[in-house]
Amino acid sequence: MDAKNLKKFEKEMNTCIRCAYCFEECPVIEQKGWDTDGARGKVALSYGLLSGDLEPTQSIADKLFQCTLCRNCESKCPSGVEVCDIITSARADLVEKGYASDIHNTVIKNIKETGNIYGDTEVMAPLQEGEVPLFVGCQYLSRPNKTKKYIKILEKLGINVKVGREICCGFPMEVLGFKEDFEEYKSRFTELYPHQTAITFCPTCTVFLKEGHEIDAKHVLQVILEKIPEGNLGMKATFHDPCDFSRTLKIIDEPRQILKKLGVEIVEMKNNKGNSSCCGGGGGILMSDSKLSDDIALARIRQAIDTGADTLITTCPTCETVLKKAATQIKELEGKDIVVRNIEDIIWKGLA
Repeated sequence: MDAKNLKKFEKEMNTCIRCAYCFEECPVIEQKGWDTDGARGKVALSYGLLSGDLEPTQSIADKLFQCTLCRNCESKCPSGVEVCDIITSARADLVEKGYASDIHNTVIKNIKETGNIYGDTEVMAPLQEGEVPLFVGCQYLSRPNKTKKYIKILEKLGINVKVGREICCGFPMEVLGFKEDFEEYKSRFTELYPHQTAITFCPTCTVFLKEGHEIDAKHVLQVILEKIPEGNLGMKATFHDPCDFSRTLKIIDEPRQILKKLGVEIVEMKNNKGNSSCCGGGGGILMSDSKLSDDIALARIRQAIDTGADTLITTCPTCETVLKKAATQIKELEGKDIVVRNIEDIIWKGLA
């Protein structure tokens, strides 16, 4: 197999010392239990594809696409192996060999044809003139009421944002292995979003504007923290750190400081902050392996319920979606109840 994408990471793969520290609290290992479900196994599979010792098969592709890319393994790796780059490169080589799933092909087709992951031709950014460029992102464009709420919060805090036409940042192309498609798409994105700075609503968009487009992106909560007044909500809640927030952007204290200022007492889950457990929504598995995604989300909701809090707050629209679904399932299966809310709802209530 011509593994041109993996070739760049041959030294990285040889750096792995096979210690299996990456197995600890890996969300996929915890649900499926095989060596090839963890980072060590996926690195070994990738090296096998590169060396030619393994021929690409559907079962190998399935394993390499069963990863949330939560970076928990990277945070635990004593050798500093860039596991996520290896996995996305293996995916890219497999995609070129025709091993992309139908649903992933559909998502990429949607982005190319409509500029958003949903294939929705009616999606439109709330255009307005302003001083600070705002990148809304697919997830919030599909949730217009949440988008309006965040913009009104910024206005209340004296921040005047500029919203123009936009298209998907292209992150799904990169993460699902459609790297060549992204390189072609990149100029189209830059034409619509020529700014070198951005305020963002979505943690993943924040990461990819930085990494994929070299834009100085700042998540909206970093801006809000500087302006938020004291509040008195009198709530007790637990907080879910999205993986892109805690392990990639290292944004851990800011949302907690905002909630504390608004009068929210945070009761931490067993796995929190830099050691937060994945919600199950990342890496493409939400689309291609909904059962695995659901099982990971259920495990996280059980951690939240164990805190005794009646509300779980997060800052990511994907996390909110999968955790709400899991909370509903837990209520039906076990009779235990917890409400899942995104942080903009709490901020809005605190500013009212």
